Amino acid sequence: PNGMTVDSTGVVWLTSVRGLIRFDPGTRSARSYGVRDGLPSQEFGERPVPRIQDGRIVAATPEGLVLFDPAVVHPAAGVPTLVVESASVRRADRWVALPQSGSADLFHDDRDLRIVARLLSFDNAGSNRYRFRLDSYDADWVETGADGERTFSQLPPGDYTLRIKARTADNVWSDVHTLGLHVAPPWWRTPWAMAGFAAVLALLLWSLADAYRARLRQRHELQLTEHKRAIAEQASLAKTRFLATLGHEVRTPMTGVLGMSELLLATPLDTRQRGYTQSIRRAGEHLLRLMNDALDLARIESGKLEFEHKPFALRTLLSDAIELTRPLAEQHGLQFNDDVAPDVPAFVQGDCTRIRQILMNLLGNAVKFTAQGAVGLTVRTVGATTIRFEVSDTGPGLNDEQKSRLFRRFEQAEGARTAARYGGSGLGLAISQELAAAMGGRIEVDSTPGKGTRFIVELPLPTTSMHGERVISAVAPGEVAHRALALLLVEDDATVAEVLTGLLRAQGHHVVHVAHGLAALAQTSHARFDVALLDLDLPGLDGLALARQLRALGFSAPLLAVTARADAEAEPLALAAGFDGFLRKPVTGQMLASAIARLVADASTETAIAG
Repeated sequence: PNGMTVDSTGVVWLTSVRGLIRFDPGTRSARSYGVRDGLPSQEFGERPVPRIQDGRIVAATPEGLVLFDPAVVHPAAGVPTLVVESASVRRADRWVALPQSGSADLFHDDRDLRIVARLLSFDNAGSNRYRFRLDSYDADWVETGADGERTFSQLPPGDYTLRIKARTADNVWSDVHTLGLHVAPPWWRTPWAMAGFAAVLALLLWSLADAYRARLRQRHELQLTEHKRAIAEQASLAKTRFLATLGHEVRTPMTGVLGMSELLLATPLDTRQRGYTQSIRRAGEHLLRLMNDALDLARIESGKLEFEHKPFALRTLLSDAIELTRPLAEQHGLQFNDDVAPDVPAFVQGDCTRIRQILMNLLGNAVKFTAQGAVGLTVRTVGATTIRFEVSDTGPGLNDEQKSRLFRRFEQAEGARTAARYGGSGLGLAISQELAAAMGGRIEVDSTPGKGTRFIVELPLPTTSMHGERVISAVAPGEVAHRALALLLVEDDATVAEVLTGLLRAQGHHVVHVAHGLAALAQTSHARFDVALLDLDLPGLDGLALARQLRALGFSAPLLAVTARADAEAEPLALAAGFDGFLRKPVTGQMLASAIARLVADASTETAIAG
């Protein structure tokens, strides 16, 4: 606090850079007032001054003086009303609405039960807090913050009672809202089905006797095999959902971890401090790779992974991959050999990003698992439209059993020993194989224990010409051309905003940060910006609506979405709303620089074509 005063009733009033604070010693409770409560500014730089003549208090802000009567400004004591805004569940491939009160019936295979509650208190609604408790499922209340939303992936059969309550910014709790849920068992667990099975079994035992016992043993074996397969599939799907959910939840704080460590490394540090900071950054980058793998896996599971089929510079991509891998191999004491055939075309049609992902995954694994010797990349043309990439190493090699499960999800060559020694999640090769198959290609492995490993990737990449077509070139780290730009950042999270602002200013850009859509509209009405970076989940006017409004008002500069949303629908929705680029948090300075450079280059190209 910057200062304080006590009113005639004994209530303490404090000023701070985060708002005006009211503390009641009698109830030992505090309430902070800011711009969402009608104040012109959050920042109070001086102590509050009481007026003796009428008991009112005066406080100064950068936007002017604030005069208020402390007897009038006090927390609301009324109990707010809590309602369920929506309840829905995913049934097969569609969403089904459920009753918002009373009880609801669900099928056994329904998933992604989504409950959205709203507190009918609009006095600083952003400070409302919600909590949920599902009896027989939750051990205690589960806090969900200010969004009032909770999702259950899939509930076991049974009867449940969902209890919801919320509190206002004045710390007043609502009454508990309850919703009954009945999850029906699968048909084969219903009483009539079980009775039918028993009758059939008794009839067969009575009529077939010894012959039936042999058939029964065979049936039990088949059922056990099928049950094991179903359990394995459910376990794999559960892992996939868990990773996707975890990635979504940690994207915003991971922006702080990676961004702050990147900014810290740019400051003067001693050797020990730099080592600590680099360790934090490496751990964050590893977690980022795991989250990206989880996101790709979730998209593949849902069948919503989309591929581009555009011209790109293949030889530039190969050069970038070689230049990125060679120093890494040399750091591990390995020789790096590359051999790109002369007839490999310079420009082809395909998905540059996904091909780079496959190559970098295979090359990274080759370096990681090779203790001595060499790692190599060989590229050849096969037929008229197929390109063959071969990644080889002189590592320990693989036996037949290891090769049989190499491309399984969450599997590694020697299981726990490989994970403990080298790290990783066991997703990279599985995702690479599925990406190659989705592009009409394949990945094969040729390996012998003690003689190294060779991965062969064949992809259909038709040759194209750069004449008359726009060719995508791979953007390598350090090759993004920088120039000072005027950037508008719309981000409501203070930590993320500080990180993004620091990373962008470190690149020489001029950044104007605002916390919500109305402020962004005000800024664009009187200032010119080269690029605008918008969060999608903004208070009031969200990022999608803000983008549409900016385009409607004639804002022609590129729009870049920077969001923690992990669902597959987020990017198509953003592009449809008028965004030109899309980034998922967490982001690094290089990611921001590359994305901004592409947007600026695209805008310049379009301007030149239009001219």
